[in-house]
Amino acid sequence: MLKVTNLTKIFGGLRAVDNASLEVGEGRIVALIGPNGAGKTTLFACIAGFLPINQGRVEFLGQDITGLPVHDIARRGMVRTFQITQPFAKLTVLENIAVGSHQLHARRSDALAHARTVAERVGIPASMLDQPAAELTVAGRKRLELARTLATEPKLLLLDEVMAGLNPQEILDIIGIVRQIRDSGVSILLIEHVMHAVMTLSEHIYVLSYGKIIAEGAPLAIVNNRDVVEAYLGRGAADQMADMATTGGGHA
Repeated sequence: MLKVTNLTKIFGGLRAVDNASLEVGEGRIVALIGPNGAGKTTLFACIAGFLPINQGRVEFLGQDITGLPVHDIARRGMVRTFQITQPFAKLTVLENIAVGSHQLHARRSDALAHARTVAERVGIPASMLDQPAAELTVAGRKRLELARTLATEPKLLLLDEVMAGLNPQEILDIIGIVRQIRDSGVSILLIEHVMHAVMTLSEHIYVLSYGKIIAEGAPLAIVNNRDVVEAYLGRGAADQMADMATTGGGHA
């Protein structure tokens, strides 16, 4: 469904993304993880058309979409959420969702009706739909961000830290929603720092460090990958964990 090949993004002298390649198959949940500052959000922005790239190729549904404008990519079925949610504060929750609905529904009544259906899918209660979006909690804004993108009826959803700032129960709720979204036929590429969510949801994981893909594979393989441990915890921690694995020593 999505194929990114040798993508490079340079800001001045900084190679924020360096020759990165990844794929997302139809009906799959794939994760992109890495330390803070690794270039994950920049890679997302390049894939979705928010930033021009210096080198590489992005293919979606078998077509080259490299360099296409954001609205064109969205119409083809690929949309993204943002780390920092920014709803239209003066609009109601329902009207915010309808902004996404208008991509497919020209009539206001149709867009609002579709927005109500999408709100129910992500667990936004009907009692909240007429309140100003500015009054939402962090968890409410995260659900609204999901709803607004789902209202465009995407084929591929790019989720950028949709669980950041949530408490454990809210994270469990979002995990369930993300799984339901995938089960409805939407493929997902997600950036996430909540490792429980990554390991629970993902079928394949890519690890980005200093702009480079340093590892990829199934969740269990990634957890036991020395390069990944070193990227997150440093070489000393990686050495210590390797010694513990070899000798069988240490305990939690």
